[in-house]
Amino acid sequence: MRRRARSRWPGMLAGEWIRLLHRERDMALWLMQFSRMLRAGVDVRLAASALGASSGRIGSVLSAAVERQVERGEPLSDAFSMDLRDADWRSLLAAEHAGTFAESLERVAAGMLERVRWRQTMFKQLGYPCMLLCGTYGLFGFMVVAVLPTLQRLSALLPGPAAHRRFDPALMSGACLALLSSALIFIAMGYIVKRRWPEAPIPVPFQMLLLKIRTERVADQLASQLEAGIGAWEAVAWMANKGRGFDRHLQDVHERLRQGFSLHEAFASAKHVLDPLFLTLLEVGEATGEVADRLREGQKLMQFDIVHRLETIAQFAEPVAVTAVGLVVGVMVYSIMVPMYQAIAQLS
Repeated sequence: MRRRARSRWPGMLAGEWIRLLHRERDMALWLMQFSRMLRAGVDVRLAASALGASSGRIGSVLSAAVERQVERGEPLSDAFSMDLRDADWRSLLAAEHAGTFAESLERVAAGMLERVRWRQTMFKQLGYPCMLLCGTYGLFGFMVVAVLPTLQRLSALLPGPAAHRRFDPALMSGACLALLSSALIFIAMGYIVKRRWPEAPIPVPFQMLLLKIRTERVADQLASQLEAGIGAWEAVAWMANKGRGFDRHLQDVHERLRQGFSLHEAFASAKHVLDPLFLTLLEVGEATGEVADRLREGQKLMQFDIVHRLETIAQFAEPVAVTAVGLVVGVMVYSIMVPMYQAIAQLS
């Protein structure tokens, strides 16, 4: 059955993002409980009804969707088609045809909970520096609109004001703030370019972390589809049509698979944008006939490595951000206080 259109959550504001994180967490918990009840042999309708009565609004909606699918005789995976990632939904659909729906659903729920934990950690680590930066912009605007005009009027009333204006406060503090903003903008643009063209020779911070995140995502999607019984050729073909910057490399991999190359040989064409561990796992998996298992083990190893790197970065990111913003604020306060004390000295 063709998948229904799926709308992306906006998540632009902090409050909206937190609400969506809670929604995804509640959904993952419901899916986890539902999968465990199915694995215990509970009837689908009974499991959905019990969870719908004991869950919140999200659980009630999911339970109603499952009951509708059962009444219509349609695949259960379609009940979650608008709420899950494309790769998760495809793996559920294939697992349902293969008779391993409950196991695949539990794996999808575990992945959702892990992603929620990552996002909550990143939000906590980046939220405070972002609020400091926004406060710095507000302080600069207040200084330009309210403080500097008052200082200029005061200086105009004093004799020889030009002799005591050795620098422009707005220029000095604005240059500092512009330097910090430019650095952040250039880093963000570098990440955007690297996401669109992974092979671009642009040095960006934490490039190895980006490489591991990309490889972990590819390993997760490929392993999920192979575990669900989807063929490697079809799985790579689907992954190559997602409209992302890495797709060009996946299209090359797909073309090499069509030419008869093995998975390891096909992915070797994209080895410069993937972690070497991924190719090693493919080679070992093809030799033992357990490609999906080896990829899943490697994906978990890379996931642990990514979490460790993120925790290490988080220990230094907040102090560095606070120090940088503090320097900018210090320059702004200094640029205001010096003209003020000069005016007071002239008055006395």
